[in-house]
Amino acid sequence: MALKLSFFKTPKHRVFNYRPLYWDKEKEELQQRVAKAQEERDRELESAGQRESSKEREGRYIPGKEIRMNFRRNLYESKRRPNSPFFMRIIILLSLLGLMVALYYIAQAFGLFFA
Repeated sequence: MALKLSFFKTPKHRVFNYRPLYWDKEKEELQQRVAKAQEERDRELESAGQRESSKEREGRYIPGKEIRMNFRRNLYESKRRPNSPFFMRIIILLSLLGLMVALYYIAQAFGLFFA
């Protein structure tokens, strides 16, 4: 029998308990039927050797595509802007390096005067 002696209270495990506020069973069944029909159509097109046009592919929903594209776009744009954190870090590092070199030469000059 082990004693549970602790100075701090340990938190309980968090549990995910999501209950949807509104659920439309008919709408979900319709979406499943549409997805099934879309898959069948895709299989028929592939077996017939036909490809989808780019316009048909644009209308199709791809989960997470917008999120990934936004991350890429923001990363690219943040590196392009002149006041971005990337350029600010480089400027700060270069100025600190210049300050250290200047202090070294100043200290060396004062050392020559007092030696």
